[in-house]
Amino acid sequence: MEIFRLKIKKIVNWDFFPILFFGLLVMSFHFFVRPSGDDITYGTVFYHQPVLAFIRDAYYTWSSRIVIMPVAAFFAGNSFWLFSVVNILVYGLLAVMISRIFVDKNRLKTNWALIFLLICVPFVSMMTTAGWVVTNIHYLWPLTFALVAIYPIKKICVGEIINWYEYPLYFLAAIFGMNMELVAAILVSVYLIFCLYFGYRKKNSIFVILMAAILVGNLFFILLCPGNGAREVSEIVANFPEYATFGFVQKLTVSATSHMFTIDQNFIMLTVMAMAGLFSWQKYKAWLPRIIGIIPFVICLMINWARILVLSPKFGFLFSVITGKSIHDWVTLSGIIGGQLNFYHYLGLVFMFIFVLSLIAMTVILFKDEKTFGVAILAIGASIMSRVVMGFSPTVYASGARTFLFQYIAMVIFGVLMYREFNPLMTSNKQNMLFKLLGFMGVLGYLESLLKLI
Repeated sequence: MEIFRLKIKKIVNWDFFPILFFGLLVMSFHFFVRPSGDDITYGTVFYHQPVLAFIRDAYYTWSSRIVIMPVAAFFAGNSFWLFSVVNILVYGLLAVMISRIFVDKNRLKTNWALIFLLICVPFVSMMTTAGWVVTNIHYLWPLTFALVAIYPIKKICVGEIINWYEYPLYFLAAIFGMNMELVAAILVSVYLIFCLYFGYRKKNSIFVILMAAILVGNLFFILLCPGNGAREVSEIVANFPEYATFGFVQKLTVSATSHMFTIDQNFIMLTVMAMAGLFSWQKYKAWLPRIIGIIPFVICLMINWARILVLSPKFGFLFSVITGKSIHDWVTLSGIIGGQLNFYHYLGLVFMFIFVLSLIAMTVILFKDEKTFGVAILAIGASIMSRVVMGFSPTVYASGARTFLFQYIAMVIFGVLMYREFNPLMTSNKQNMLFKLLGFMGVLGYLESLLKLI
């Protein structure tokens, strides 16, 4: 009995035990979800045409995702439990790669913080928007494999040896990841930045240079794909005719509007921004940096309040009881996310511009004296740009919640960086309090996802 107890204790104290726990939580989702939406459509693809014909038709008429789409069709057309096993492993791989890349000390506790932040992400509401199978494969899988493709850069930075058999794995992960347009932009940005960085440090890597060239070529492949152009035209006609008349500023305005009103009710943004405010107050005694550190959290609260004003049926009922009028006489979600832009849309753009500036200022204030300053800037920059670029897609509203995945994971990474750097500077009592609060927010995030399924 004592031997069994010691083995259990050893497992629980293993640095990656929190990720096993995360896998169990994700597994619970799969007992309640079933194929739906695009899963049904994709599931019948190979009954009608062979793989190569499907890829050719997709390339010319719909999308450059000629790697991702056949994979989605394969899993949608086979046993849901086969997909579930693989999907749970991909979720676990996501957590492992974030840990491997961004956690290098106090692994056990920091990995718990990572998992608490990950389960704050509203995976269920995002990944069920177009079908659980298809949405996970089109969004979560490319992002996860992109992190695998970025991992060798971390190894080169810290001087770890990369074995010869690892290179094909990184290459294949990059091929799958870069087939998704937004992930392709992230990968090419990261690799080009580190090409310059390694060149400056006289630490050139043939692999990094070669991958950067392939990723740049892939961008041209995406831009020149006739299917992407055809799909954009059809999406404009079907979902957003006014989009065809928009210029650069109008598309930025649409991006800002989508961030405020198609974002999920979630805990990850609030949790990470609250951590930033807490660590700013911990690090500084002067009021100015403290205020800069807490502004993003206040703005996140304001975004949540704005969503409640527009979207909450309970608030709408209360408004009608008090005023005798319907709030929909003043503002509606369909009025906000459809039709031509007006004063309120441009006011939202100004508001989001202030939010972006506050995020950048907060990051600089927090990390300016830290070795991870550059990585923190990249993480917050990726979070911002992942939403900015959505304004340049006519499906910015139609795609909805799933497009926030990239911002949320960037926020998870930013939260891990903060926890890693600043948590050790607090007293043990404050550390324990923060750890429990993160755990509490994680429980809320998990329940928020689970209750949408049962």
